[in-house]
Amino acid sequence: MTFSREAVANGYAALFDDRTRAAHLATLIHARAIEPSGWPTVPMIRKFARLFEIPMAELGAFFGQICRMEQGKELWVDVLRNAPGTADAQRLMTRRQSQAFGFMLLTD
Repeated sequence: MTFSREAVANGYAALFDDRTRAAHLATLIHARAIEPSGWPTVPMIRKFARLFEIPMAELGAFFGQICRMEQGKELWVDVLRNAPGTADAQRLMTRRQSQAFGFMLLTD
C-alpha cells in the first residue's frame, strides 16, 4: 500500500501534537548531525523528551526504541534490531507508542 505525501503529512498532524512533532524532528536532526549511525540513541531520546516535555516512551517509539517501566526501572528494547525482548516490547506497547512506531514503519 502506498500513501501520498499529503496523506502522510495529514496523518502526522492528526496523530501527534506540535510538541511531539517538534521533538521528533529535533531528535532526528541532532542524531543525523552527531551520531555516526545517524540514528538517535536512548540518551538523546531522554534529553529531547525532557526538553520538549513529552513522554520519552512515545518519542523513543518513533525510532524503534520501546521503553516501559518494569519494577521501577526503565527497560529499553531496540525492536528494529530485534533485540532480546522484542516480542514482549511489541505486545506491551501503549497506544501512543504503537502509533509512533507504526508511523515510523510507514515512512521508512
